[in-house]
Amino acid sequence: MVTLNGVVTEVTFRNEDTGFSVVRVSACDGKPATVCVGVIPSLQPGESATLRGQWQNHARFGPQLSVESYEIVRPTTEKAVLALLGSGLIANIGETRAKRIVAKFGVETLDVLDNTPDRLREVAGIGPKLLGRIKESWNRQRSIRDLMLFLREFGVSVNLATKIHNTYGSRARDTIQSNPYALINDIWGVGFKKADAIAQKLGYDHDSTRRANAGITYVLQESMNDGHLYLPRRELVDKAAETLGVAQDAVTRSLDQMTQARDIIDENGSAYLPVAHAAERSVAELLHARIQAGASSSPAPESDDIDKWLSGYAIRTGWKGDAKQVDAVKSAVRCPIFMLTGGPGTGKTTTLQVIVSYFREHGVAVSLAAPTGRAAQRMGSIAGLAAQTIHRLLEFKPGSGGFRFTRNANNPLQTGVLIVDEVSMIDVFLMRSLLLALKLDTSLVLVGDNNQLPSVGPGNILADLIASRAIPHVHLTTIFRQAAQSTIVRAAHQIIGGAVPAFVNDKADNCFFLKEEDPDRCLAALVDVVASRLPRSYGLDPIVDIQVLTPMHKGVLGTQNINRQLQGVLNPGARKMQRGDVAFAVGDKVMQIRNNYDAGVFNGDIGFVADISDDGTLQVDFDGQTIAYDGKRLDELTHAYCISIHKSQGCEFRAVVIPLMTQHFIMLQRNLVYTALTRAREICVFVGMPGALSIAVNNNEAFHRNSRLAERICAGGAEPSSASGVGGTAVR
Repeated sequence: MVTLNGVVTEVTFRNEDTGFSVVRVSACDGKPATVCVGVIPSLQPGESATLRGQWQNHARFGPQLSVESYEIVRPTTEKAVLALLGSGLIANIGETRAKRIVAKFGVETLDVLDNTPDRLREVAGIGPKLLGRIKESWNRQRSIRDLMLFLREFGVSVNLATKIHNTYGSRARDTIQSNPYALINDIWGVGFKKADAIAQKLGYDHDSTRRANAGITYVLQESMNDGHLYLPRRELVDKAAETLGVAQDAVTRSLDQMTQARDIIDENGSAYLPVAHAAERSVAELLHARIQAGASSSPAPESDDIDKWLSGYAIRTGWKGDAKQVDAVKSAVRCPIFMLTGGPGTGKTTTLQVIVSYFREHGVAVSLAAPTGRAAQRMGSIAGLAAQTIHRLLEFKPGSGGFRFTRNANNPLQTGVLIVDEVSMIDVFLMRSLLLALKLDTSLVLVGDNNQLPSVGPGNILADLIASRAIPHVHLTTIFRQAAQSTIVRAAHQIIGGAVPAFVNDKADNCFFLKEEDPDRCLAALVDVVASRLPRSYGLDPIVDIQVLTPMHKGVLGTQNINRQLQGVLNPGARKMQRGDVAFAVGDKVMQIRNNYDAGVFNGDIGFVADISDDGTLQVDFDGQTIAYDGKRLDELTHAYCISIHKSQGCEFRAVVIPLMTQHFIMLQRNLVYTALTRAREICVFVGMPGALSIAVNNNEAFHRNSRLAERICAGGAEPSSASGVGGTAVR
């Protein structure tokens, strides 16, 4: 075992997840700097340390000290103190100012910073404001270092430790010791298992009430991530007992206590987190109030007057709507809230064009919105009006740390009609914010495709509204001639009808199926289609215009592996920044995978890496908005050459490539394949096994979500009368 005492002069490499680092240490004996490698996460340039390890001879880099243990020590010489202060570790102290400070206080400098920092005013050039910044930076660095040393024994990464410090500050250690389970709610990326492992090492009782409460809450949170608003009590007890590894009686006791304290809301055997219960109830109450207000409002336009206007519109524009389209226009004009649904090519956009034209010609202000930027782009411009995101419509305030909109019940939208597309993408929380911002005399038109997947967030809004039967609804079914010429449109309707499309792969088609029975050959064919065949045949940009959609994340044909393969082929030589096993490169297509309200980017937003700064910051362009990602935030990004079908909701791409294999069996469902196919605007290519497509088309088991919104709307927002404890809707 070798012991090295010295000052860190450089951090050559550091993996922010594992803490593995390569650093150079200048020994106190004046010898040349030594290269040290190992898990040494908290060492920074300028710090003095004692490192212990074994010598190894790297084939490329020569002799290195493989560090097995280390400790940060207090500098004992003026030279070491100067190295620490002049390293840039402490904000507002550069090399020149460090020399002045050390010249004044010598080896006692760090004692002054610790105990009597106001004495720094004795150094020329340090006034009150600068002193405050230096004190804050010094205390922060001490706090971070102490926290990292404390968390090291729990296997917490540097990246996660930094997040914890950013959340709790100097209270981090005390907070974790008093309640490690608080990490689950407070720190994104910490689940029950990580928090529980810390708690166990801190000596928390396996059967403690606090642990049981955390486990119950965690199970409900995970169910919300799967789209559910509640779990049946029996199911919650079973899952929590399994997660905790305790008897069901212990879970039941804790659940009873949490229910009594209103930490869990139990309605007839349906167990909700309070936030989910409040959102579901609020949406139901707001919808019920809107329906009731419409029933008592001033008379709607007469049907004859609308017919007269429609006749004139048809003469002016040549529009020939079928009976359902005409019915939809009349309902939208006469009803305070109305739903319009239909598959591709059934004339939803054309019908909206007529609806918007009617309102505008009658002097009514109209607004168009969709849940995401790409969904808004897809909605486009209707009768001269451009769609915008719901967040932009409600005037979202970045930096608010949550759903904070300027438009709300106290400052409602000033529009006469609001038309919202892709309603199946809206979760219960965004729906509540939208309804709160609408005046009762504002007409609301909700548009969507009820055969698509439900929202990424909890709830099943479109399906619930349809199931309630409380809102006027027209479902368009006629496929118009121009749309019927598209193989994509024909295949989509065949799939929804339960028929497996027959692909002939003719040049005149725009939807193809390339047969591959082996996963590895399927992957090779997919890469060839994206990188070569589609760009060559159709002039498409393989990164910008083509999107691969797959049902799964793992495996040969999962998002992770396909992204690695496509990045290597499509963007191989670009400048990269490594994060663990993932490398982000300039030009990469990337996706935001969680809502970041401070930055104003949201789960599912797709952008492109524009630059990598010298300090390791990634600059990502999201449709003209540039967002900076430092090492602490890179876990919010993933590559997007290939994304999951669930993440593609509301998007539209010039070309879509979809691998389908029987290894995807668990996800092979009709509306999943339908959603993937209908993301393609011009070209769709399936690659894989025809049998897998057949399995999917014949599997119409809907995505069930626990929600009682439909019942609650009919009950006026109050507790539904059903005592079964089971409810929910499914998307077919």
